[in-house]
Amino acid sequence: MSAIWTTAALVALLFPGIFFFIGVATYERFSREVIRSGAVSEIALATLVSLLIHIALFTILGAFGFRLSAFLAPLAEYDSVSHVEMVKRFTSKLLPIALYLVTATACGIGLGVIVAIGIVTGPLRFLVKHKWAYDLVDRDRRSGITTVYVMTTTTEDKKVLMYRGRLHEFMLQEEGKLSYVILKDCARYYMNFGDPELSTGKQLDIFRGATAQRRIWDYLMIDGSNIANVLFDPSVQTIKTSDAGTKALDEAVRARREALQKIKRATATMTANSPSTGPRPGAEGQRQ
Repeated sequence: MSAIWTTAALVALLFPGIFFFIGVATYERFSREVIRSGAVSEIALATLVSLLIHIALFTILGAFGFRLSAFLAPLAEYDSVSHVEMVKRFTSKLLPIALYLVTATACGIGLGVIVAIGIVTGPLRFLVKHKWAYDLVDRDRRSGITTVYVMTTTTEDKKVLMYRGRLHEFMLQEEGKLSYVILKDCARYYMNFGDPELSTGKQLDIFRGATAQRRIWDYLMIDGSNIANVLFDPSVQTIKTSDAGTKALDEAVRARREALQKIKRATATMTANSPSTGPRPGAEGQRQ
């Protein structure tokens, strides 16, 4: 029985480290890469994180007069008090212990989210192996657009099938290779390796025949085994604001409003000056 309680206590104490991983994966699934090093390393990291969080919390509680020895001392007298008294002592400690575990678990989740944010945005990117992937992730979170040019392994007559599209999603394998890439607004074309200048053919929209009603979404998934090379371009199809553009937009909106007001005034003037459309004199007498 004591082994069961000991195991339960150890698992409860590891909650901050376990939920640290959940916090890391909650913000960004690619951030899970930081712990892709085997079960033993994950347990070691969970233990380390839990230990650091417990030390920090006990230090904070100690500053307010809390002493762990005084808190646990009544439970150590289990062999000298009755079972009823021990149950009362134990149940009186359940609420503080539960609140502490909830707080420690929340700290683990929060620390995981902070670490994930640091990895994606840059300050903690040294913790991961494939740093380049987080440039794409960070750009997507900032509502940026990345255009992808995919060279496939499909060739014919020295022509290689190519795809161009807007990056929607991608997944990396542990060794850093692309598992798959998903594109939107896709076009296909070819690159001629028989030409010394590597000329390319006309880009044809894959979904050019679909109407707006049917084209609710369009995804092209390219498996990693069919990818020979990939170019990620953050500059194409990117809309940037500028002072000149904002000024031109404001002037266009102002001119449009003034034109609408002139039309309304002209319509009102024409209506006021138009002759009355009432019944003609004598029409009533003719009906009589």
